Amino acid sequence: MIMACTGIENIDEAITLLEQNNWDLVAAINGVIPQENGILQSEYGGETLQGPAYGPTSHSTAASSASSSSSAFRHVVPSRQIVERQPRMLDFRVEYRDRNVDVVLEDSSTVGDIKHILENELQIPASKMLLKGWKTGDVDDSTVLKTLHLPKNNSLYVLTPDLPPPSSSHSGYGDCHPVYFIGSLEAAFQEAFYGKARDRKLLAIYLHHDESVLTNVFCSQMLCAESIVSYLSQNFITWAWDMTKEANRARFLTMCTRHFGSVVAQTIRTQKTDQFPLFLIIMGKRSSNEVLNVIQGNTTVDELMMRLMAAMEIFSAQQQEDIKDEDEREARENVKREQDEAYRISLEADRAKREAQEREMAEQFRLEQIRKEQEEEREAIRLSLEQSLPPEPKEESTESVSKLRIRTPSGEFFERRFLASSKLQVVFDFVASKGYPWEEYKLLGTFPRRDVTQLDPNKSLLEVKLYPQETLFLEAKE
Repeated sequence: MIMACTGIENIDEAITLLEQNNWDLVAAINGVIPQENGILQSEYGGETLQGPAYGPTSHSTAASSASSSSSAFRHVVPSRQIVERQPRMLDFRVEYRDRNVDVVLEDSSTVGDIKHILENELQIPASKMLLKGWKTGDVDDSTVLKTLHLPKNNSLYVLTPDLPPPSSSHSGYGDCHPVYFIGSLEAAFQEAFYGKARDRKLLAIYLHHDESVLTNVFCSQMLCAESIVSYLSQNFITWAWDMTKEANRARFLTMCTRHFGSVVAQTIRTQKTDQFPLFLIIMGKRSSNEVLNVIQGNTTVDELMMRLMAAMEIFSAQQQEDIKDEDEREARENVKREQDEAYRISLEADRAKREAQEREMAEQFRLEQIRKEQEEEREAIRLSLEQSLPPEPKEESTESVSKLRIRTPSGEFFERRFLASSKLQVVFDFVASKGYPWEEYKLLGTFPRRDVTQLDPNKSLLEVKLYPQETLFLEAKE
């Protein structure tokens, strides 16, 4: 069918076109052949679209006042290039309070384009709108729809937190009246049921009907009673829906079937006009939403309060169980987090200790290497000095000989004979060859007491009066 209507000869191209339009034949043809009225009628979620469809006039139309299915499906053979340039059309159903607007846009449009269309239709400034219901992440007015990878059909809702709720000539409300949640039913569920257990509330759905004789009395007496308003405010999220128009009624019954089941939907469907308004008391449960009570309009303030309190008693029991389960779960998670943190700290401490030990070992190794190098250097110097010393003269030498007796700091003595003509530096080198370098030790004489290391090392032992014999002692320099 699509190949016959569009002139596409490649079956793979035709299948791709249908997949892009969720196998909606009419939408696929509209994507290829611009129509005089902008778009052919198609189904939305199983229901025929009601009300105008808005979108940018991106295609020029022929000057014709009438279009029919026959003209819409007349055989046109576009070129392959035209097929490839056709934009993808997206359908949006947008909720705002009790209104419903259908918008059709090319996927090259932006979120801001949707707001501008809604601004004209809803008479609300675009700057005051919060467009919700996107399945993706952050979305702003400049976001191009194509980048969101949206399906063909989409449901959104508008919030206007900066605008006051609309006044109703039928409500009879004074200054004391319930505060209604502004948003879709799904958003009300989210607010009431899906927070922390301690913050959850019951959901009260007020179903209004202008044509019921009980409406004015219910609104002026029940919904304006300070006790009722206060109790609802503290314990309920209150959401309202107008059942006066048949389209609104049918739409709510569809939502009711989807969220609460066919039995509840049938119960509301069988309610007569003069039984309205209705109050539905909903409790969120783990697997489903349970309708605790359906309160008809022919009630009193006391009876309404009793039924609200009875529902609250059931909810409180369930809430306490949920709080207990949540607290136990959080306690387990806290214990696990504490254990994980303690384990992390233990690992960190072990790592720090290990690193400190490694640093200490590395420092010890470094110092040991320095000590060894210094000892090796000192030993090399000592050996060099020992080898450079002149031979010790014999006792029977014909030359004048000086005999020196040297006491070490440990109390040991060593003796050696030197030629009296030898320089004092030879004595210093001898002492250094024994491990006592003159840079670190002083060589002291006894009578008279003097620091021999302060004497001129180039003078002879005879000149410095270390002849014929002398007792010296070593003392570490400070």
